[in-house]
Amino acid sequence: MVANGHSGLFIKPADALLVIDMQVDFMPGGPLGVAGADGIVPLINRLCELPFGLIAATQDWHPADHVSFDMRGGPWPMHCVAGTKGAALVPDLAQAHIGVVLRKGMQPDLDSYSAFEDNARASRTGLDGLLRGRGINRVFVAGVALDYCVAATARDAARAGFATVVLTDACRSVAQSAAVEQAALVSEGVETAHAVDVLALMDRGWTPRQIANVLDSLLARKSYVQAIADKALEIYNSHDCPRHRELSDALMELAVMDAGPEFELGRDAVHAIINRIRSV
Repeated sequence: MVANGHSGLFIKPADALLVIDMQVDFMPGGPLGVAGADGIVPLINRLCELPFGLIAATQDWHPADHVSFDMRGGPWPMHCVAGTKGAALVPDLAQAHIGVVLRKGMQPDLDSYSAFEDNARASRTGLDGLLRGRGINRVFVAGVALDYCVAATARDAARAGFATVVLTDACRSVAQSAAVEQAALVSEGVETAHAVDVLALMDRGWTPRQIANVLDSLLARKSYVQAIADKALEIYNSHDCPRHRELSDALMELAVMDAGPEFELGRDAVHAIINRIRSV
């Protein structure tokens, strides 16, 4: 299924971004270059600036005699040999935003497409436990190749119980057309969407300064408590909801003001919270 409406694509701390195999050897000109893979780096970098609860990247990290190499009868030329320049993440990738790097395909006789486990399902990376430990319930997947490691990761994520969205315009394929692979994923319960729609939605969000100015104008009213509480809750719950945890917390403090006398705040206290919002 395609992700339900653009508002459902708003990124929250319970979302994770999985950046799959954006490595030098998979870029055009590399031994296993994927056409157009270098062109998605800027798009992935913009995604990395969004408030995901976790951004994780994967690397193929093969021994020199790996079973997938054609010299051993495998389907691929030698690529991403552990410790080589070709196995490194591409230099232009926004690596400062990546919190975890998972290496896979390290056993000589087992290949591993998925970020969750090897192809034989004999060993796991621990990614599912890491995601759950961070409170993640939805994952977005981008990178290369859509018809191999991206698809395998997405299927395993869905199998592990995570809502899963493949950002098809932030992926590139080796051979299978994106449309064919997308249809196969959708038939297995994986959602698809466009990264550009995610970015456009997030860009429409009010800035903290704009939110503070709106709330400040309500503070001038006689009956400011309910007015500010209602507006704070509306912003918190809408598709224009905050991108920062500090902003979320401040809006919720204002939203509960009308829940009862014990929650009501004086003008000075409200003004202090609004100033906190302005400084986010």
